[in-house]
Amino acid sequence: MIWALAVAASAQQAGVVKEIVIRGNHRVSKEAILAAMRTKIGKPLNMEDLGRDKQSLEDLGFFSAVDPRAFPAELNSYTVTVDLQEWPAIKEFRITGNTVITTAEILKALTMKVGDVYNLNARKTSGDAIVSLYTKKDFFASVDDFSPLPESPGTINVHILELRVGQVLVRGNVHTKDWVMRRLIKTRAGDVFSGEKWNKDLTRLHNTQWFDSVQGKSDDSSVEAGKVNLIADVKEGRTGQFNVGVQLDPQSSLAGLIRLSETNLYGTGKTVNLNFTQAITGGGPSVDLGYVNPFYDAKDTSFQASVYSRLTYRFGTSFLTGTGTPLNNGTTYSERHSGIQAGFVRPISGLWSVGLSGKVENVITSNTGALPVNSFIQQDGDIGVLSLSGIRNRRDVDIDASRGDYVKLSIEPGYSDITRVGGATSDNHILGRNTFLRNTAELREYWSPGQKPRGTDFEATRRVVAARIKYGWIDGQVPYFEQFFAGGPDSLRGYDPDRFWGTKTMLMTLEYRHPIQKAFNIIGFVDYGGAWGGYGAVNSYSQDARFRLHLGFGPGLSFKTQFGLIRVDLGFNERGKSQPDFLIGNSF
Repeated sequence: MIWALAVAASAQQAGVVKEIVIRGNHRVSKEAILAAMRTKIGKPLNMEDLGRDKQSLEDLGFFSAVDPRAFPAELNSYTVTVDLQEWPAIKEFRITGNTVITTAEILKALTMKVGDVYNLNARKTSGDAIVSLYTKKDFFASVDDFSPLPESPGTINVHILELRVGQVLVRGNVHTKDWVMRRLIKTRAGDVFSGEKWNKDLTRLHNTQWFDSVQGKSDDSSVEAGKVNLIADVKEGRTGQFNVGVQLDPQSSLAGLIRLSETNLYGTGKTVNLNFTQAITGGGPSVDLGYVNPFYDAKDTSFQASVYSRLTYRFGTSFLTGTGTPLNNGTTYSERHSGIQAGFVRPISGLWSVGLSGKVENVITSNTGALPVNSFIQQDGDIGVLSLSGIRNRRDVDIDASRGDYVKLSIEPGYSDITRVGGATSDNHILGRNTFLRNTAELREYWSPGQKPRGTDFEATRRVVAARIKYGWIDGQVPYFEQFFAGGPDSLRGYDPDRFWGTKTMLMTLEYRHPIQKAFNIIGFVDYGGAWGGYGAVNSYSQDARFRLHLGFGPGLSFKTQFGLIRVDLGFNERGKSQPDFLIGNSF
């Protein structure tokens, strides 16, 4: 029996294929089918090749069934039939399960289109395209069905399984209330998981500066398929401070200070602070009492208010250089601003927020005995300013950005009632009641060339290129102290504080910040800016009536301390003179 089968198989192998009959194909050409087969007319029939042909035709992806068979024909020849069942032509796609990406976007991403023959290979490619579309938008999904409907073969059902959030857990907050954490974390159980949204939640926690560390984790081991638990691990830091010491300020020289602050009052996120300073230059103390509520209402409106009586020292002698005043006897004059300020900021989208604030204050100028007789800088009286602003913030981290941008547009209508102008000046039109409109536009950009996005690694050192451009103009009659001033550590370095003033200003800054250690950066900067179109000169402080900008440049150092970022810059001006500048915080 075994011998007989072997003989029959040998005879069959020796037979020649006389004809190949293709049946059931409607849209796929006979030529394409024959090209995919090893079995050829005129060649000996090989049953192993016929089995491979079945697999090859199935691999084309166009057929739901493939049945190749060989039948004896004339002596020592065979007819091969290939019965096929094509997948249907696509009449429509039925997309289900998508919530965060539109059906139109998904249809555009598909490699298969209406009118094509459904194809298993193209199904995989289209499914991968859907997953890639979700990934590009920082979501995660899988395609668990991409097949014709039994009751309507021309309709392709595409069901998407979006990864959703199971639970959002916070660990490590002892002082901070749970409801505060829920206000800061916007991701909710049941949401489609967004890596971008979760990173923003963690960044928002970091930006409060209430925590020494913020880490995000995920866990999908204890939830049903298609869900993930999110965990925010935080380590609370010290939010209350009581400081007694000295303060170094390029304008007010050296001052004693008492500072009491709490930035997370009773764990509610509210801030209260009391500042008291007394400069060695005299003029009396400065007192400031402030309050901030970041959760004023259910829409995350923040409210802040302060009551103050502050001294502003104009043309201050720098403690670092012992120079800086243009006045004859080397003294500085001061302005005491006493008043109240309050305002609201409300987010209106994921990136934009609007602010509305106002201040009312009384200004009294002191120590003006050394001023020239034509002085205009003593302008005492009352002032009120309303501010409407729009802010778009796309920085990765507010405190020390390495990527993104920041835009602020503001309009500030103001009212002044000046009752006294110092000196024998003829410029008395500022006396009495006047109105003005101050407008400002500012753009900041940050790049980390050659480095991956920071993500939630907030402590990672970064090489940063930072740029800023700011422009402002004022219409109407504005008091001297409400003009734009340029010069000093946070504007135009290499020049004395308040060196230039006017009703128009422009400032452009470019910085490169290079990390040497985790808490230490070296910096190179270029400032180009100024102010013009305002009141006249004061001794050596000549001014420009028309547009003119000035150059400042130099190196700097920054240090991260428990009190915040501290910067020391050495600025050179366009005349080659240098001016050291000291600043708490970043320049921008």
